[in-house]
Amino acid sequence: MARFFHTPKPKSYNVEPRYWDPEKEKRDARERRIKSEMGLKDDNGSYKPFIGKGDFRKGLSKGKWSARNQRRKSNIRLLILIALLGLLVLFILK
Repeated sequence: MARFFHTPKPKSYNVEPRYWDPEKEKRDARERRIKSEMGLKDDNGSYKPFIGKGDFRKGLSKGKWSARNQRRKSNIRLLILIALLGLLVLFILK
Protein backbone atom coordinates (compact mmCIF):
# COMPACT_ATOMS: atom_id res chain seq x y z
CA MET A 1 0.00 0.00 0.00
CA ALA A 2 1.48 3.35 -1.00
CA ARG A 3 1.60 6.28 1.42
CA PHE A 4 1.08 9.76 0.02
CA PHE A 5 1.64 11.62 3.26
CA HIS A 6 4.55 10.71 5.51
CA THR A 7 4.13 11.68 9.15
CA PRO A 8 7.49 11.54 10.91
CA LYS A 9 7.85 10.23 14.42
CA PRO A 10 8.63 12.78 17.10
CA LYS A 11 12.32 13.24 17.81
CA SER A 12 13.47 11.86 21.11
CA TYR A 13 15.20 14.06 23.64
CA ASN A 14 17.46 12.27 26.09
CA VAL A 15 18.94 14.28 28.95
CA GLU A 16 20.84 12.58 31.72
CA PRO A 17 20.27 14.36 35.03
CA ARG A 18 23.35 15.63 36.86
CA TYR A 19 23.74 15.63 40.60
CA TRP A 20 24.64 18.96 42.22
CA ASP A 21 25.53 19.21 45.88
CA PRO A 22 25.40 22.83 47.10
CA GLU A 23 26.72 21.86 50.53
CA LYS A 24 29.85 20.32 49.00
CA GLU A 25 30.39 23.43 46.91
CA LYS A 26 30.15 25.69 49.98
CA ARG A 27 32.48 23.38 51.91
CA ASP A 28 35.08 23.44 49.10
CA ALA A 29 34.87 27.23 48.89
CA ARG A 30 35.36 27.51 52.65
CA GLU A 31 38.38 25.17 52.52
CA ARG A 32 39.96 27.25 49.72
CA ARG A 33 39.34 30.48 51.65
CA ILE A 34 40.89 29.05 54.82
CA LYS A 35 43.90 27.74 52.88
CA SER A 36 44.44 31.14 51.28
CA GLU A 37 44.18 32.87 54.69
CA MET A 38 46.74 30.47 56.14
CA GLY A 39 49.07 31.10 53.20
CA LEU A 40 48.88 27.60 51.78
CA LYS A 41 49.19 27.27 48.02
CA ASP A 42 45.96 27.29 46.02
CA ASP A 43 46.20 25.21 42.85
CA ASN A 44 43.83 27.21 40.65
CA GLY A 45 44.76 30.78 41.56
CA SER A 46 42.12 33.46 41.72
CA TYR A 47 39.09 31.36 40.80
CA LYS A 48 36.05 32.26 42.91
CA PRO A 49 33.38 29.55 42.76
CA PHE A 50 30.86 31.46 44.85
CA ILE A 51 29.91 35.09 44.33
CA GLY A 52 29.01 36.56 47.69
CA LYS A 53 26.36 39.09 48.46
CA GLY A 54 27.35 42.47 47.01
CA ASP A 55 30.45 41.20 45.13
CA PHE A 56 28.94 41.95 41.73
CA ARG A 57 28.01 45.51 42.71
CA LYS A 58 31.48 46.12 44.18
CA GLY A 59 33.08 44.95 40.96
CA LEU A 60 30.93 47.26 38.89
CA SER A 61 31.65 50.29 41.05
CA LYS A 62 35.41 49.87 40.60
CA GLY A 63 35.39 49.41 36.83
CA LYS A 64 34.56 51.54 33.85
CA TRP A 65 30.82 50.98 34.35
CA SER A 66 30.64 52.88 37.61
CA ALA A 67 27.68 55.21 38.09
CA ARG A 68 29.97 58.19 38.52
CA ASN A 69 31.67 57.65 35.15
CA GLN A 70 28.35 57.06 33.42
CA ARG A 71 26.83 60.20 34.94
CA ARG A 72 29.83 62.26 33.82
CA LYS A 73 29.60 60.94 30.25
CA SER A 74 25.87 61.60 30.17
CA ASN A 75 26.35 65.19 31.36
CA ILE A 76 29.02 65.84 28.73
CA ARG A 77 26.72 64.51 25.99
CA LEU A 78 23.89 66.71 27.27
CA LEU A 79 26.10 69.84 27.24
CA ILE A 80 27.29 69.10 23.70
CA LEU A 81 23.70 68.60 22.55
CA ILE A 82 22.57 71.88 24.15
CA ALA A 83 25.50 73.73 22.55
CA LEU A 84 24.70 72.28 19.11
CA LEU A 85 21.03 73.17 19.44
CA GLY A 86 21.98 76.70 20.54
CA LEU A 87 24.22 77.12 17.48
CA LEU A 88 21.44 75.79 15.26
CA VAL A 89 18.96 78.29 16.70
CA LEU A 90 21.44 81.17 16.22
CA PHE A 91 22.07 80.07 12.61
CA ILE A 92 18.33 79.91 11.88
CA LEU A 93 17.59 83.32 13.48
CA LYS A 94 20.33 85.16 11.49
